Amino acid sequence: MATIKYSIRGNNNPSKIYIRFVANRETDIKLAIPLVINPAYFNNASGKIRKVSQFAERDNLQNELDTLESYIISRYNKSGTGSDIVNKDWLNDCLNTHFNKAEKTDNNFILNYCDLYVEKLELKTNDRTGELGTSKATVTKYKTIKLKIQGFQEYKRHKYKLSEIDLKYRNDFLKYLLEVEKLSRNTAGRYIKFLKTICLDAQKSGYTVSPQLQQIKGFSVQIDKIYLNWDELTEIEKVDLKQPHLQDARDWLLIGCYIGQRVGDLLQLTKQDIKQIGNLDFIELIQQKTKKRVSILVHDKVRAILDKRNGNFPPLYSKNIESSKAKFNLYIKDVCQEAKLNETISGARINPETSRKENGDFKKWELVTSHICRRSFATNYYGDIPTGLLLNVTGHSTEKEFLNYIGKTPIDYAQQMAIYWNIQSQKQEKESVLRIAE
Repeated sequence: MATIKYSIRGNNNPSKIYIRFVANRETDIKLAIPLVINPAYFNNASGKIRKVSQFAERDNLQNELDTLESYIISRYNKSGTGSDIVNKDWLNDCLNTHFNKAEKTDNNFILNYCDLYVEKLELKTNDRTGELGTSKATVTKYKTIKLKIQGFQEYKRHKYKLSEIDLKYRNDFLKYLLEVEKLSRNTAGRYIKFLKTICLDAQKSGYTVSPQLQQIKGFSVQIDKIYLNWDELTEIEKVDLKQPHLQDARDWLLIGCYIGQRVGDLLQLTKQDIKQIGNLDFIELIQQKTKKRVSILVHDKVRAILDKRNGNFPPLYSKNIESSKAKFNLYIKDVCQEAKLNETISGARINPETSRKENGDFKKWELVTSHICRRSFATNYYGDIPTGLLLNVTGHSTEKEFLNYIGKTPIDYAQQMAIYWNIQSQKQEKESVLRIAE
């Protein structure tokens, strides 16, 4: 149990008041606080102000000391969750915060620069759209990497400077992510990439970084990209679902697979987003991530779903969009299980008991998430619709990025090539017959 005691040194009038914070054998810290007192009014044995009539401000000063004690103890109790390294710097920060004495931030430290980098993201201009700011998802991504870096610092009990982010740091940080945080290899590799991005930005801004920074590499492990093919979508469409919330989830899932939008854009669609141009209906929206306006032709399958709902999209599960997204992710697994998508495939899923992503062999329905909507659209239509048009709908920046995203396997490409060759062969045979007939 942490304790606090106040004291003074010497007999100078006024004398500085000191605070002693003891948490355990390793944590015993003493610092001066910005308060003074006449030593005649202070009892060092008890750590309290004497009750003397001559000291009119006695109650006010004692109350201030008690309030400071309560604040530090409360903050220490919260630090038990792993949010702080409890040392002299921590106690000094407590005092600065309590007395509103903010000290200058040193952005040469990686954690401080993470905060600066996030601030810069929120003011960044999109080169393509001219819009100010970065997507909420991207900002959240870099706030998350900051938390991982902070956790690593607490684990190592050391505050790292930008100049210390070298190959040794990379390897130690990676080991921490894999063995302590229990992250998947892909997630850990992605965090290494984010770390390098932050440090490169610091270098461009004139901060000193490690000479080994360029040698730091992230990585990814190739895993099967899960998507729903046309046959599976048909099975999902046909399956008899008794529960209304699963019926709604099935309809959202099918709509998503025919319009290719991220779940955040998908679940916010309303009747008002459907526009008529001539005899055709289009879904018009501005993508949250790219800030790009897209128009998507209403597919016959989507029209059938809307028609049975009087032109409306399915209802949401909550007024809170994040809650609806979470429930959608949960319910579409149940939908796909009911549709008997039981093929065993390699992939990664969140273990509900540990809340960690795990790689392994699972039944396909276990691996289904909201990402499958956009990926199914992109994969199913690739080769049938010009890639440029698909990029316009999905919001991918480049064809390379798009091709890395879709779920086509080498076997899929081989089969597609076989179909192409068959068509070409039939075309040539037809042309030969026509030439002979001439």
